[in-house]
This record gives sequence, structure tokens and C-alpha cells, in this order.
Amino acid sequence: MKNKNLVITALFIFLAAGVFAQPGNMQQNKKGGGMFMNIPDLTEAQKTQLKEMRTANMKEMMPLRNALKEKQAHLQTIQTADNPNMNEINTSIDEIGAIKIKMAKSHAAFRQEVRKILTDDQRIYFDMHVGQMHKKMMRKKGPQGKMMNK
Repeated sequence: MKNKNLVITALFIFLAAGVFAQPGNMQQNKKGGGMFMNIPDLTEAQKTQLKEMRTANMKEMMPLRNALKEKQAHLQTIQTADNPNMNEINTSIDEIGAIKIKMAKSHAAFRQEVRKILTDDQRIYFDMHVGQMHKKMMRKKGPQGKMMNK
């Protein structure tokens, strides 16, 4: 049981960075195109393709994010009940974990699709940039981020 909780906690911390990275990208997009537009020597065709891919990915992620928020709210409700049912709590945690796994797989597939349309130099830049963004996000997270950096 402890091992299962540890895995779920580690998964949550890992996925939280990915989930919270998306809104940052959208804000950057308003200012100057986001991380994609910082990739050197993008052609207009690549820019168009990346924009379409990003939009499709956001459409795919939105229902997952909504379901995740609903499940988390439900978990909070059942955990704070006068007589909490541990079976129901554990089921809810499992459901949250399943959604986060789907989100992580979707994010990984999206990154690989992006990498396919880049040149070798662009791919190296993209890989390095995404890693740096992840580290910055983890530093901003506070104690959870410190645990991940060790």
C-alpha cells in the first residue's frame, strides 16, 4: 500500500510540472509565439504545422484537465467527510492517477510529433529548452520542486 501511494505521489509530482507548463506556454504565445517560436530557423511551414499541432493537443488535453479537476474535487469532498470510506478514496486516487497517466502519454506523444518536423539542430534546441523549462517549473513549486531536484 505504501509503495502504491509512493508511486502515485511521484507520478503526481512529475505530471504536475507538465500540466502547469501548458498555461505558461499559452501566456508566452500571446507575447511572442511561445517556446516554438524561439526555435532557430523555423520555416513558415514548420510554424504553421506547430501551431496546428499545439491547437490539436490543447483540444485533446482540455477534457482530461477538466476530468482531473472534477476527480480532485470529488476526492477532497470524500476525504473530508465525517466517516470517510477508504475504498472510495482509493478508487478516486486510482482514477486521478489514470487521468494523469493519459495526460503524460499525450504530452510525450505531442513532444515526439514536434520533434519529427524539426531539423537536427532545431531538435537539439527544442530538447534542451523543454528540459530547462521543466527545471524552472520545479524550482517554482517550492518543497515539491526541491525534492525533485535532489
